[in-house]
Amino acid sequence: MTKAAKSKVVLALVISFMLVSNAHAGVTLAAARIGAVDVAGVAKFYQSAFGMKEVNQLDMPGIKEIMLNFGDTVEAAKANPNPWIVIMGRDSNDVKEVPHLVLYVTDMKATVAAIKAAGGTVDGEPRAFGDAGMIVGFAVDPAGNRMELIQQKAK
Repeated sequence: MTKAAKSKVVLALVISFMLVSNAHAGVTLAAARIGAVDVAGVAKFYQSAFGMKEVNQLDMPGIKEIMLNFGDTVEAAKANPNPWIVIMGRDSNDVKEVPHLVLYVTDMKATVAAIKAAGGTVDGEPRAFGDAGMIVGFAVDPAGNRMELIQQKAK
């Protein structure tokens, strides 16, 4: 094979890789979610063990969550664009539920279609989350790992 032909093959492979790697650019990791009976106590563990800071909290009937991220200060942790650890309330520390990935998606319908096409399942239809302007859905990969899908409010 000539040098020019090799260059064309390499260029074709690079372009193909770029197209494949950008095919799902609308999906990003939002957080890793874990559960605990004592949400605040487990949050303190992550704060103490890893220096994480609380960046947000939900405390509503039936929902208790503390969101943590890395940063030297609370302000730095809030400004950190990396995914959070979300500690959610649960009824028992006898873990039967599997912690799950939380993914931001820009197009819920397209993401659901891609999950189904890849062999995953969707746990019910995605739906609005209260009046927050978000759409939330749940999916399961072929190995049974759960994912929470969040399409944020349009800006």
